[in-house]
Amino acid sequence: GGNLSKQARITLGALVTIDVHARDTVEQLVGLQVSSENSFDWLCQMRYNWEDEDCIIRIINAHITYGYEYLGNSFRLVITPLTDRCYRTLVSAFHLHLGGGPEGPAGTGKTETVKDLAKAIAIQCVVFNCSDGLDFLAMGKFFKGLAAAGAWSCFDEFNRIELEVLSVIAQVARGA
Repeated sequence: GGNLSKQARITLGALVTIDVHARDTVEQLVGLQVSSENSFDWLCQMRYNWEDEDCIIRIINAHITYGYEYLGNSFRLVITPLTDRCYRTLVSAFHLHLGGGPEGPAGTGKTETVKDLAKAIAIQCVVFNCSDGLDFLAMGKFFKGLAAAGAWSCFDEFNRIELEVLSVIAQVARGA
């Protein structure tokens, strides 16, 4: 075990996870003989740049501003090629002022992927477990809180919300 505190162990675990991904990415770029900053294999990597005294995150042709939200000391998700693809898609959607809706079988890491991307760009992500008893008033309050905080949300079990409630949410989201 060693003499590391629990917090130091969590910090080192997160750093090692990020560093292993960086090492694998560099090995892949070297193996592909990437030599241009305009190469798609380079552009599809999440890159952090200081521009005009702000941190800008770039991936493919999308760019978003770093959130600067302190999210505490926590574990990081192991980043796989599928995780990278999800990050590219979600950041591109966010760049276009859209949301994302990862789908797939239960237990495959959709929520964890969204939460980890939020950590990577320092934006708070609130996980909301939807239930069939949810009404549009409760959802309205939740959306107001998200907007006030500038936070993301990940809606688990979104399909359990009644169709009538989804319809009202869609109308409000559209601004109709």
